[in-house]
Amino acid sequence: MGTGHSFFRAWMVLLILPIIGIIGMVLMITSDDTHAPRVKNTISDRVTPVPQTFIPPTPPTATAQPSIIDQPAPALELTTLDGQPFHVQDYAGQRIVLNFWASWCVPCVDEMPELQKYSDAQGKNGVRVIAVTDPNNGQTLADVQKFLVDHDLTLEVGLDQEMAYHYAMGVFALPLTYLIDETGVVRAYLIGQLTADRLNDEITRVFGPNPS
Repeated sequence: MGTGHSFFRAWMVLLILPIIGIIGMVLMITSDDTHAPRVKNTISDRVTPVPQTFIPPTPPTATAQPSIIDQPAPALELTTLDGQPFHVQDYAGQRIVLNFWASWCVPCVDEMPELQKYSDAQGKNGVRVIAVTDPNNGQTLADVQKFLVDHDLTLEVGLDQEMAYHYAMGVFALPLTYLIDETGVVRAYLIGQLTADRLNDEITRVFGPNPS
């Protein structure tokens, strides 16, 4: 009888010990989870700023040839400072230097006297310089007139209303100059500030020497 009870108690101990061990492990895990400081999920909890992409304005492409090249100059109306209408086609038979400028254009301040110098030298040889500007594009007619007086300029000025001639010629920057042949066809364009000597060289390159 005593032997049977001892055998039973031994088996009970063997069965209970694993259960006690499991319960102990559960209590330890629960206790650690309860008292351990919570570690933030630095990836999901932190607000990630949306990346900002800045696309700078695309500058004019100097190598892209305007579509007006080798085409007749637009038959659009320009006006003189006195309000008289005229067209580039009125000067058929002459080589035309068609310069686009504005009184607020910094490079134009230095370029315009050079255009005047070239016009004075070559005007008698059948080359006409026309300085085109829009009096309503960041300036007034009074600003244009004052600019001409202040710089002692007598160049022929073509006033362009609502940038119509600028758009038709594909003007994308100031100053910009087009060379038009005796038949009224646009043959070349020159970007940026010119000197009288450079203009003369470019005209010779495009058309050959000026008639004298």
